[in-house]
Amino acid sequence: MVTEIRKKDEVWTADDQKLGQAQLLFHRTGEVNPALLLFATYLEVEDFDYGENFYVPTDFIVERQVDTGRLMLSKKRDEAMQLTWSRMPDFVLQGQARTEELPE
Repeated sequence: MVTEIRKKDEVWTADDQKLGQAQLLFHRTGEVNPALLLFATYLEVEDFDYGENFYVPTDFIVERQVDTGRLMLSKKRDEAMQLTWSRMPDFVLQGQARTEELPE
């Protein structure tokens, strides 16, 4: 996982499609268990082209490209849609998250 994420960093899928721009982080305050898809931290990504948000578990951010500054994911866009990353996680909706603003 990439340790430094900045607000408005571009987030790209493994098949070279722009998902959007980084907005903020949600940290789960309850049980974390990646085997059950209960990831510790999610990055909110805003897609300005289609007006939709994605909630990407930071476990799937694999690198920051040095030349472009892009955050690259290990999943393709179709996989992101199948994983329902376009839905806000339940733990956030239930108030079981700590929100972290990203630095500019």
